[in-house]
Amino acid sequence: MHSPVSVVTIVKNRTEKLCRLIEQLESCTPLPEELVIVWMCPPSTLSLAQSEMFSIVHKFVTNETLPIAKARNRGLQEAKSNLLAYVDVDAIVDTHFIDTFTNAWRPGSVLFTKVSFVSESQWIFPHDTLCHIKSQELPEEDNNEIPSRRKENDGCALTDDSTRSTVFFISKIDFKRTGGFDEGYEGFGLNDEDFFTNCRSLGFALNQVDLHTFAPERPNYRCPINHLLDFVRNAERYHAKWGMNPCSDVLRAFADAGYINKDFETAGISVLQLPKGEKTLGETQVLADGQDASLIKQTA
Repeated sequence: MHSPVSVVTIVKNRTEKLCRLIEQLESCTPLPEELVIVWMCPPSTLSLAQSEMFSIVHKFVTNETLPIAKARNRGLQEAKSNLLAYVDVDAIVDTHFIDTFTNAWRPGSVLFTKVSFVSESQWIFPHDTLCHIKSQELPEEDNNEIPSRRKENDGCALTDDSTRSTVFFISKIDFKRTGGFDEGYEGFGLNDEDFFTNCRSLGFALNQVDLHTFAPERPNYRCPINHLLDFVRNAERYHAKWGMNPCSDVLRAFADAGYINKDFETAGISVLQLPKGEKTLGETQVLADGQDASLIKQTA
């Protein structure tokens, strides 16, 4: 049985994870009406992959690379169903997530799941096995926490909004009302926070359903020191839009470490130095107005 839901995902190089996502969706009850795959890079041998269980629609460009926000927007805007489930290509989903989302959805709402990050060695396990593993690892009251984001030694943490886009459910009508993901954010950080802030500003209800999703741990999900310049640039864009700083604990950790000015909350953000190992963008790097370029340490 099929549900009138379009599942949307984007993929660049993680084709083995795409194959697993297709296999997961083929085991879902009910099945989606279609899977829309947006390729962020030129076509590959998998760009024509199909399923006997549901329609797979491929969207791709031939001469350019799509950034994440633009790829997400294309898939969600061009999906044919009124109900949309966005799923990260490497997510491990519950076999009943489509049914649970459909039953819980109401107009003007965005639904998401609990998310836990697991090691690459654990990522190969089935969803039920991962649920059992995580229940043994964490006390019951901590099962909604994400260790890779919550327990960093430097005390830095991203917001819950940064995980809600792993799997979320929204109607096409409501997604159009948001205007989609802001394509002005570049590189790492804050596009998810911006999107869900926008949803709140429109009065949408953000509700977590009683499901668990898993995804592999990745280094850039930790306190994003290795993406300092991207994060700062995007934080400035966020502040200009919403009149407040995003992820204040991340910015405070940057300030405490001496990477940005301590008075960033009142004076705006200025980068004072880069962390060891951080790479600049060379001639393309644009420094903030008034920033002393001599303070930026260019490292290999």
